[in-house]
Amino acid sequence: HMEIRTLADDEQITEPGFYRISLDRHHAQPCDGPSVTSSVLRKMELQTPADVWAFSLLNPNRYESEDRPALRLGRAMAAYVEGGMGVVSQHFRVLPEDKPRRPTAAQIAAYDAGKASEAAAVSVEFWRDVEADPRDILTDAEQRQIENMGKALALDPAACAVMGGEPEITMAIRDEETGLWLLSRPDTVSFDGMMSDYKRVSSQGRPFNHRLVDQRITDHAYDMQMSFAATVFEALTGNWPSAVGIVAQWDQPPYHVILREISEEDLRIAAFRNRRAISRFSECLETGDWPGPGADVAVYQRPDWQRTMLLEQMNTAFQ
Repeated sequence: HMEIRTLADDEQITEPGFYRISLDRHHAQPCDGPSVTSSVLRKMELQTPADVWAFSLLNPNRYESEDRPALRLGRAMAAYVEGGMGVVSQHFRVLPEDKPRRPTAAQIAAYDAGKASEAAAVSVEFWRDVEADPRDILTDAEQRQIENMGKALALDPAACAVMGGEPEITMAIRDEETGLWLLSRPDTVSFDGMMSDYKRVSSQGRPFNHRLVDQRITDHAYDMQMSFAATVFEALTGNWPSAVGIVAQWDQPPYHVILREISEEDLRIAAFRNRRAISRFSECLETGDWPGPGADVAVYQRPDWQRTMLLEQMNTAFQ
C-alpha cells in the first residue's frame, strides 16, 4: 500500500507520490515547477494550444475561467459517493427554495445607513452570509437530485466496487522527457489496481445507452484522461492498473448507471495523444508560441456528399 501524503497549505509538491490536496490546488500549479493536468492535455488535443494558454495560471494575462454547473455538480456527486450528504455539506452550502431575493444596490446602501426595511435587511444579511461562506453553492433541487442519483448509484454493486478506492487523490510524477510535473486525479484509485472516473451524463433528449456513453468518452477524450491516470499510476507503483473505466450515470430518473471499461489497447492508443500533448505543451512553454485555430491556413473543404451531388447535377444540367 502506498503512502498518501497530506500537503500543507504552504507546501509544494517536490517529489513524486500520492497527495491529498483540494481540487482547486490540483489545478493551481501546486508543484515546484510547471505542471499539467489531464484537462490541459485534452484541451491541447481537442482544441488548440492557444485555448490552453488563454486560461493557464502560468499566463500573467490569462482570462478567468468560469465554474461550469456540470463541474460543480460532478464535484458534489463525488463528495456524496465519498461519504453521503455529510461530506457534501463540508464542501457545499445548500440554498433553500424560499431564499430571499438578492438585494439591490439601493437596498444594500439603505441597510448600511441603518434605514432598510425588514424584508431588505433579511435579504442583505442572508446574501452577505452566503458570500462570506467559502463553500460552493447548491440549490435545494440540486441537493435532492444528488441524493436521488447517489441512492441509485449505491444500489449498483459493480459501480460501488469500482468506486471503492481512495477518492480524490492527486498522483504526481515528473516527466523524464520534458521535466514537467504530470498530475492525475481520477475520482477513485485503489491500490489493487482499479481506477475509475464518475461522469454525470445529460443525454439531451437522446436515449441513455452504451452508444451514447461511448460517444461522450470519444468527444471529451475520457480515454486520454484514464490513460494518463494509468501511466502516472504505473510510474509510481511499477504496476499498470488491472481495470480502468468510466462510471456514467444518467442525470434523469431512474438515474441509470453504465460502466465502460477501457481496454488496455485503447489506453495505449490514448497514451500516444497524451505524450504528444505533453511534448507540445513543453515546446509552447519554451518558445512562448501558442498557436490557435487560425494558425493552420488551408483551403475550404466542401463535404463529399455535396461535391458528388453537385458534380452529378452539373454533368446532367445542360444535356
